[in-house]
Amino acid sequence: MRRLLILLATVLALAVPAALLAAGGTDGTMSVKRGRAVIVFDKLQGAVIGRMATGKVRIRVLRPKQDMPPEYHHCRKHVVNATTTVCQGKKLTFRALDGHYVIRLQGAGIFLSAAGQGTGSTDGAGIAGLSNGVISFDDGPYGTIPDDPTPFTLGTPPPPPQRR
Repeated sequence: MRRLLILLATVLALAVPAALLAAGGTDGTMSVKRGRAVIVFDKLQGAVIGRMATGKVRIRVLRPKQDMPPEYHHCRKHVVNATTTVCQGKKLTFRALDGHYVIRLQGAGIFLSAAGQGTGSTDGAGIAGLSNGVISFDDGPYGTIPDDPTPFTLGTPPPPPQRR
């Protein structure tokens, strides 16, 4: 009897986390390597860290009193208004952490990591003979960044529990 209880407890201990993981949403991560594209995050709640060989990044802070301001390095920074800044240059780096942002990147040699919830789109440069780079969502395999505008969703929440 004791063995049966131990076996049952072990099965339940393994089954419950597996069921929760299967029923949950995505983890909301995105990775870009060697990107040559326009990448837009609409109303992202989370964090983005990246660098570009050459290009421009525009970040708008949606809740300026609560969110951390974005950081830029190795670029010419232009303040558009109280909530929006643009950074343009070569070998630029940026980060927007723990906040609500609208972010638009355009350039080449984009390396990017993002985590959070929100929507956006990618649009590869589509230059003949040149790669658009690769992109991965939720720790999945990398695929080529499409030439045409393609929407994406980060961090889909798990479905609400079923009522009985």
